[in-house]
Amino acid sequence: MSENKMKDRIGEEVKIAKETGKITSKKIHEIIRKAVADAVSEAKGGAEEIRPIVADALSAAVEGLRAADTDVAENIKAALEGAVDGVRVHKDQAIDVVRKKIRELEAKLETEKAELAQSVKDALQGTKDAGETFSEEIRTQIESVATDIKLNSTEILGLTRETVKEAVKQAIETGENVRETVTQIAKDATERAFKESRFTADRVKKIAEKVMSGAVEAAEEVGQEVKDVAHGAFEGAQKGIASTVESIGDKTKEFVHDDLARTKEDLEAIEELFLESAGRVAKRSGETAKTVLVDLVEQTERTTSVLREKSGHAAEKVAGRLKKAGKEAVKTSVNTADKLARAMAEEAIALGKRSAEVAKGAISGMWEGAKDALQKEKDNQ
Repeated sequence: MSENKMKDRIGEEVKIAKETGKITSKKIHEIIRKAVADAVSEAKGGAEEIRPIVADALSAAVEGLRAADTDVAENIKAALEGAVDGVRVHKDQAIDVVRKKIRELEAKLETEKAELAQSVKDALQGTKDAGETFSEEIRTQIESVATDIKLNSTEILGLTRETVKEAVKQAIETGENVRETVTQIAKDATERAFKESRFTADRVKKIAEKVMSGAVEAAEEVGQEVKDVAHGAFEGAQKGIASTVESIGDKTKEFVHDDLARTKEDLEAIEELFLESAGRVAKRSGETAKTVLVDLVEQTERTTSVLREKSGHAAEKVAGRLKKAGKEAVKTSVNTADKLARAMAEEAIALGKRSAEVAKGAISGMWEGAKDALQKEKDNQ
């Protein structure tokens, strides 16, 4: 839509609204919104086109309101909001389309995971079926290896939490070195779970929570060794994550640039996410385990933990690899980020000032209302 065409359209529609007695703020908002949306759509929505479109739309709105002998000041807010909403229309629609695709991909991912788990189960069952044709010695070896494979696939099979729970129950039953044994169980389970898929911050939360909650629940069901189990589960999960983080730092050459940037962000958030998971487990646990976990979280926050140390070193390695992978790209990104940060800071100052003014206005309005009410009360007495 050409500049003149949009301006003529706005002027004409404002005139018609005036003639039909429908020239309300709501109507002005709708006229401007539709005109801007159509203009932006035809211009493909580039930043260089948006500014003049909005400027022309507001100019046309003011001219139209004046020509219709309508209060401009009273309707300028509607015109401004209509212009911004018009710009947003197509991008909002595009974002909704992307969100829908993401939801579809997430559903597909869950389906693929379920099919992968079933494939692993079928494969393991196939090895068991094959073993039936061999001697007892060979069959025993096959079953032993199949069990180890299954143990290393507990996350894929959705059995991480239950496996930890059963292992901890057995550790409690033996009654020897419970805390140390649970620490090792939790560490091994955490490491195995991470080996089954790529390392992400989201998986840190999920795996840590599965491991710690499974262990604590086992102790609470048995009614024994809750304190030692809670301590061991926390320590073991922490060590398992730290071990995984350390190995990631050594594998940065395998990552592409985008993976490195994302991994660096994940590494920098690891300890916070782990402690967050421990806190969630604590909330769902009995008093004994809750006290232990909360104390451990607070202690870890006060000191330099092995997880913080390992994740810090790994993040440094990733940062170094990022620097080598694209110094100029990083420099450009940083410069762009600095400019954006300055622009955002200036906008934040202006918006903060306006927010304070609005708040003061609201408070002032409440006081005036209270004064009026008090005066009315006095007048009625």
